[in-house]
Amino acid sequence: MNRSSNSHSRMFLMEMMFAILFFSLAGAVCLRMFAASRRMSVSAAELNMAVNQAGNAAELLKNSYRTNASRFPGCILDEYPDAAADGAGITVYYDTNWESCPKETGAYYMQILQTTVQDDITPFQIFVYDAAEDETSIYSLELKLHAPNQP
Repeated sequence: MNRSSNSHSRMFLMEMMFAILFFSLAGAVCLRMFAASRRMSVSAAELNMAVNQAGNAAELLKNSYRTNASRFPGCILDEYPDAAADGAGITVYYDTNWESCPKETGAYYMQILQTTVQDDITPFQIFVYDAAEDETSIYSLELKLHAPNQP
């Protein structure tokens, strides 16, 4: 009777070890899936905000050319007072909540570049970057504006 009881105990322990192993592996897989979904969610939120900010800048440029108001870079500098203008274009900095901010506190930034004007068409390139990862842009937009005829 002792042998039979001992054999059942060993089988029970083996079953428990396999159950614990199975649930550990399932937990590890679920944890990886949650981490991947979090990264995807953050990436999608960044892309959404980058699209919105680039679209806002494009609309400012488009409106300034349509109404003959302050043109580039003035139309952007009027809207984003913390923006930095240099010879190549304008850089607008954003904090983690995508609010315009000074360069020192910027978590993201948008570059607006004006390229060579041809046949009254002014091309712009808008790039949005994560300040921590400079190499690839989150979003880019090309814009071509035609200056209206003056009366």
